[in-house]
Order: sequence, then structure tokens, then C-alpha cells
Amino acid sequence: MIGKTRGSASTLFLSVLLISTPFSVEGFDGAFEGRVKAGSVYVPDAPLGFKDFDSEVELRLGVIGNALKGKRWQFDYELSADAKQVDGPSEQASLREETDTDFHRAWLRLSDERWEVRGGRQKIDFGSGFIYRPLSFFNTRDVTGVVPETRGVDGVRSTYFINDTTSVQGWVVPAKAGERVIAGLRWEGLLGEVESGWVAQYHPESDLSDLPQFGQELIQFGYHFKGEYAVGYWTEGRVDVERINGRHPLRFDSVLGTDFTFDVGDGLHVLIEYFFSTREPQFTQEEALKGDRTLHQFGVLFDQPVGADITWQVFGLFDGRDGSFQIIPQVEYALTSEVFLYLSGRWGGTLKTDRRNGRLFEETETFSGTEPNVGLTVVGYF
Repeated sequence: MIGKTRGSASTLFLSVLLISTPFSVEGFDGAFEGRVKAGSVYVPDAPLGFKDFDSEVELRLGVIGNALKGKRWQFDYELSADAKQVDGPSEQASLREETDTDFHRAWLRLSDERWEVRGGRQKIDFGSGFIYRPLSFFNTRDVTGVVPETRGVDGVRSTYFINDTTSVQGWVVPAKAGERVIAGLRWEGLLGEVESGWVAQYHPESDLSDLPQFGQELIQFGYHFKGEYAVGYWTEGRVDVERINGRHPLRFDSVLGTDFTFDVGDGLHVLIEYFFSTREPQFTQEEALKGDRTLHQFGVLFDQPVGADITWQVFGLFDGRDGSFQIIPQVEYALTSEVFLYLSGRWGGTLKTDRRNGRLFEETETFSGTEPNVGLTVVGYF
């Protein structure tokens, strides 16, 4: 397969700006950083015709620093790119590209004590949920994966800090469909001792196929709250109003979560979340819903450090409607301060013997990525 390369207009603009800026080079500095990630998982129940090992090698190179620093304003930047090579059933099933090179981050930021404007490929992410994230409009990460990260999105974001705890933020993201743009506004602050936030976004039909609901025209409203009283607690929710065939059907997503660290060993952290989603019949149905309009899912995380070098964690995910589940354990071992070894696994199934096509586990003739596996991954930073 020929390698796939994806660039962006914002990245080209950023590169030209950094090179051609008339500011004195005395204000320019940068630090190189990167990582190497290599791993493979064994899939004992791979469907017929699919390979038993799913392997990946990734190289990331980047630079971060200041382009100019004055008495009040400063320019800083980040430019990093990934190159990945994949072999195995996920590539055979077209879940991942065999070769993929892309920019991870590519942004330039102008800021002072109150204002911040950042343009280019960046992470635009907020909300209080941990496993389920209704407000993460642009988040593409799998929280249960090894070293999970979101790819980022090309756009411009501006933030005004009213004080140390309160801010107002706005963003525009080109939809790459004509002259359409995704535009949003968010307020974040403290209500007493509770972190809170409100958000509104207009989401036209777009060509950003990596993002959920990219082909729908939506007006979206959301909220989140997070605090602590003996235990940590949080909630966030989102209402989507879809414009389709002259009608405006609704969808509502919400999550409730809590966590606590028990005095066991070096500290046993337990986190639990409940996710609820419902939509009107006219709202565009997603293939992943398997025909249901209302979802109930539960997520739990156990994690604990063991000494200075080892940390273990176990995710458990369960769908209350179709009975499917996933158990995802992982052990992290620090070989050095910059090199880490991960032993991970995945075991899925269903509590309903007559159903093999669940949201969290599929048993079909093609590879879905929900099959049981066990693997090793090494990550080194430099």
C-alpha cells in the first residue's frame, strides 16, 4: 500500500511565518523532543484470513519554544510530526493505515497576562468526564489505549482570562466543506468550590471525517461541573439540535462520575462513571448504536502504583442495553526515567448468549478491534 501523507494549510502557514518573521532572532529559541513507540499484540481469536499479531512502530519528532518574547507579549510555538507503520489485522480490516505520516501539533500562540490566541493544529478539549466525554467535540483519543492522545484539529482558538479561575474561550475550525466553519464559545470558572463550564457550538456539515457526527448540521449546548466532598464527583452533559429535512430532532448525552483513593498499599484509586444517551427517532442514527436510541453504559477504573517503578490499571466497560463488555488491564514498568514497558490486554464478551454484535464486543467474520488480545509495548522519550 502506498503511504498516506496528510498536511494542512495551517501547518504551511505556521512554517512560513516562523521562517519569514521579521523579528530579531535573539528572541527565538527551541528545544527538540520526541518519542519512539513500538509494540505488538497477539490476537488468539482473529477471524479466518486475518493475521494473529497486530503490530505498530511510531516515531515522533518535534520542537517547542519561543519565537519572540517581549516585555508584554510573547510568541511561542510547537511543531511535531508522527510517522507510523502498522501491520496486522487492523490494517487488513482498514481500521488503520499501513503507513501514516501526519502532524501531531503545529501551532503558533500569541499571549500576554490576559489574552491568548493560538492558531494551527492543536488540542481543543474540555469537560469533566474521564472515560466518557460528551463535551470533547474534537477528541479522537481512546482513553483505554497505551499512552492515549488526541490527534488535534486545525483551527484558531482565543482565550481571555478574567481572573485566575475564570476564562472565556472561542474557536473556529474550518469544516473543509466550502466556506463553512465550526464555531464555539465557552465560559469556565468556579461556582463556590465547584469547577463549572458552559459551552455552545455551531457544527455545520463538514468533511472532517475523523470526527464524530461530521456529516450532520448541529447546534450544540453543554455544561460540566466538578468538585470534591470526601470523594471526587463530576457531571457533564450535551444537547444536540440537528437540522434535517426542516425538522429539529434532539439528542442528549450525559455522564455522572466519582472517584476515591483508598489507603491500600501506595494508594488504590477507584473511578466509576455512568453514561446515558438518548435521542428522538428523527435524529440521525449512527451505525455503532446497533439500532438503539437509548444507551446505558458503565465504566470503572482501578489503578495503583507499586513502588517507584510499577503502576497497574484495569478498565471495565459494560453496556446495559446489549450486555457487551470489555476488561482492559495494563501494567506500566519504568525501565529508566525515559523508557517505559507496557504489558496490556483486552478481553471482551457479552452476557447475552444470543447476541454477538454488541457495541463493546463483536464476534463477526471480519476484524473489529474488540477481540481479546495480549501484548507488549515499549515507549521511549528523548
